[in-house]
Amino acid sequence: MKKIKLTTKKELNIYMSPVRQQLLRQLSIANGPMTPKMLSETLGISPSSVQHHIRKLSELELIELDHTEVINGIVASYYKPAQVTVQIGLGTSDELDPQREVLMENIISEVYKGFCRQMKKRRDAGELINEPTDLGDTRTGVLYLTDEMAGKLMQLIQDFIVEYGTPQQGGDPWEYALIAYKAGDGSND
Repeated sequence: MKKIKLTTKKELNIYMSPVRQQLLRQLSIANGPMTPKMLSETLGISPSSVQHHIRKLSELELIELDHTEVINGIVASYYKPAQVTVQIGLGTSDELDPQREVLMENIISEVYKGFCRQMKKRRDAGELINEPTDLGDTRTGVLYLTDEMAGKLMQLIQDFIVEYGTPQQGGDPWEYALIAYKAGDGSND
């Protein structure tokens, strides 16, 4: 999977837009490519605004044209998310750090809000939830890992994301936000 590292203020500003984040999310959870008109109806914004945001996201190579179709004499363009991993440079230390932190907070918050909306929707529909993992789950805690074990965990997560990060026959979209970091100062060695 291609990695895109956002290093400039312009790139971060393009990516940080809440509307563009919603557009990327919608394209990612859709059952297939979408036209600007479809995105406009789903997001509740004008088609011209969607076109503008598509152009900006295309500059970063985050979305791509899937195909075109002629519908009633009009050429409709269908877009899909590019199969890329976005790195926003959290390990970098520069004047863009505050923007990166706000971006990460917003992304994690949106995933959590989506989780809560789905759980409420299913409860309101009277759906029995036998195991929280049937619909999703949140977990927190501390693992005690050597550097080698931590490397294996991170590689396992990355391999899993790469393998299942594209639409699959019979697969449903599962949104995720994972945070794992070395919390200690290394004094337990």
